[in-house]
Amino acid sequence: MKIMEMLPPTARLSGAGLLLALALVGCSSESDFGASTRQRANSPAVADPYRGPSVRDFTIWRPYVAVNEIQIDPDVILATAFAVHLEPGDAPVMIMPLHPALQQSDPVVNRDAADAARSGVTKIMVSEAFGAADAMRQLREIIEFEDADASDDDRWARDLVAVSTGALARGIRPLPLATEAPQVGDTVWMATAVYAGASPSRVAHQATVTEVDGDGRIAYRFANSRLSLQATPGAPLLDDKGHVVGVHLGSPAEEGGADDDPKAGVFGFGVSTTEILRAWGIETASGGEDETAVE
Repeated sequence: MKIMEMLPPTARLSGAGLLLALALVGCSSESDFGASTRQRANSPAVADPYRGPSVRDFTIWRPYVAVNEIQIDPDVILATAFAVHLEPGDAPVMIMPLHPALQQSDPVVNRDAADAARSGVTKIMVSEAFGAADAMRQLREIIEFEDADASDDDRWARDLVAVSTGALARGIRPLPLATEAPQVGDTVWMATAVYAGASPSRVAHQATVTEVDGDGRIAYRFANSRLSLQATPGAPLLDDKGHVVGVHLGSPAEEGGADDDPKAGVFGFGVSTTEILRAWGIETASGGEDETAVE
């Protein structure tokens, strides 16, 4: 793999956006790693107790990407990001999707289109998804991998970009990777904050895998038939142990959703972790115990 340095931050925030971004950067509370209060749903007095994997603060993030003529607007949240160790012993990297930054509804799966999008990125900033810290933090380097698939076939993994966390690594808790792809009938948990259909403090959202394709695409139906999928592309899909089995990319429009017929359910699709690693030519990492980078 090689590191591609991002261009100097020529993509500047303007007007109120600049003032807000500067204010956010100046309000970091990275030293506050107190116990999260979000797990109150475990109380037996709650009608809908949370039964998913543990997801701690500084695990799920919101990415803000300036690409080509599209500038960062701190008030507009389009996606989700998370960190992992792609290879044991390496520094954690942040994984995020390309298509929301391009303001597209469909993932970027073509090789040339994905390369063009990456080359147009001038700035990436992230903030903690559940408000554990107020700061927006800038990431500086995109990691470029050799595409192990020499064909020109569309690949779902091309929509994802890995970004070096650099000096921010100590303030990020990476998730462990699973060693096997999910199977039809398995339970997965989409880990991110949502805007409607569930409490904004709920850390993960249950779904059942309905389809697994040979190209690494996985489809699933959420247990919550009113769940909003706004700003969820890029969210990790976890198994019951909290290991990343895939990355959520979107909702297939032809299958309906909460805005159509609630009785039809809410459907999502993503790409399996094993396909991502295969596409990037990386040996499958161990799905061992979670290693935290926060002290």
